[in-house]
Parts: sequence; C-alpha cells; structure tokens
Amino acid sequence: MAEKDALSAAIHEASVSAGYPEDDHFQRFISLEEADLRISPLYPDLQKPRSEHALMIEAVLSSGTGDERKRLLLSAIVARLQAAGTDPNDVMVFFGEIDRASSSFGGGRPALPVDVRPKM
Repeated sequence: MAEKDALSAAIHEASVSAGYPEDDHFQRFISLEEADLRISPLYPDLQKPRSEHALMIEAVLSSGTGDERKRLLLSAIVARLQAAGTDPNDVMVFFGEIDRASSSFGGGRPALPVDVRPKM
C-alpha cells in the first residue's frame, strides 16, 4: 500500500506541476502477476533491461491536448517518479485523448473544460 501511495503522490505532483488542478485527482492501479504481463525488456532502444517494477501509465487527456503539454507532463511524471525511487527506465507513459463531451465526473453532467496553467 505504501508503494502505491508513493507512486500516486508522485504522479499527482507531476500533474499539478504541469498545470492541472490540485483536485483533478483520479487514478486507478491494476497490479498484475508476472505471468499475466509480457513486456519487452529493451524495446525500443533501452540501454539496460527494464526491471520487474515496470510501470505502464495511461494518462487520459482532453482531445486536442498539444504535444508540448504532453512532453511537459511526461517529463514531470518521470522526474517525480525518479525522486520517489522509480528507475526512469521502468516508466512507460501512454497518452489517450477523449472529447470532454464524451465524459462525466459525476452528477450526470458532462465534464467541464479544465483550466490548465503551467507552474513556473
């Protein structure tokens, strides 16, 4: 539990540092047994193999999120996880985009736009 708490905190800190609101905190953790996951140890061009602690992070963003915002978030995630003890070699991040009108955070209301402001 403590390990997931540390990962959660690092990922959330990265999100906030990239300008997402402090209360925009929705995370899901799925732990798989070694037999249930196959990951190429060196793909695509890693210099050393991934460890058994590899993380696959799926970040769902609003459609149209710019490449620079994604790079900023990616950099922040890797830096915060490294500070929390995760080898950057073990961090994989996949961005998926969804139209805000196709989602709801509750109350039966469509999701509102997020005011993203990078911290300087």
